[in-house]
Amino acid sequence: KNNISVLNTLLGILIAYTVQFCVTAIVDCTDNSTWKEQLRMFMRKQIIKKDDPIRISFAYLFRIKVDGKYLLVRNGRGTGKYQPVGGAYKTKDKEKNYLKDNFYLAEDNKIPVDAASKNDYRMFVPASKLKSFVRRFDKTIDRELVKSLDREFREELIATGILDFEKIRYRYCGRHFTSIEFSRHFRCYELLLADIVELLPTSEQEDKLRELIKSDSNEYYFATKEEIE
Repeated sequence: KNNISVLNTLLGILIAYTVQFCVTAIVDCTDNSTWKEQLRMFMRKQIIKKDDPIRISFAYLFRIKVDGKYLLVRNGRGTGKYQPVGGAYKTKDKEKNYLKDNFYLAEDNKIPVDAASKNDYRMFVPASKLKSFVRRFDKTIDRELVKSLDREFREELIATGILDFEKIRYRYCGRHFTSIEFSRHFRCYELLLADIVELLPTSEQEDKLRELIKSDSNEYYFATKEEIE
């Protein structure tokens, strides 16, 4: 009964991007450029025009795996759904102003902006600017970078008391793009990106993760690959 409940939870829609996308991304992080071909096709057929806004949500997710299971945490916005540790990249004010001036981006009005979501990489970008926007995302240093992605880990696992790791090590695994699809939930076309980093726990930290598996908590869940799929 518990497994069925968790599986139903995993299939729900997250505030910022679908759980289906998030949990699949931590297992499969192959860089997929299909979206570029789709964008070209959509624009050629006038399904998407050059000034049409494309919603982007660019995030990083932690693959935390022990004994064949992945650690998922309850969504912090009260949806009751589970997702990998991680969240949207943050941009600095300097970069955000540059993007507004050069890429004519608009704020993501699909989700109310609050203190927690301010300067998230959730924006609307004109279709004609989308490819160059992604190149800019990779080029700029005025945002969160892969070498310093422990913020969400600390907010979601350490500040909440789930873990007490003093330091963490991780490695970059790869990038997961969705295709460009029309979101029925947000009523717009969107492109989602997730960079995957894998936690490299010490032997002591592995033991602490195993202790969590034995615990009974609604704040997190260890899911197998089969459950996620």
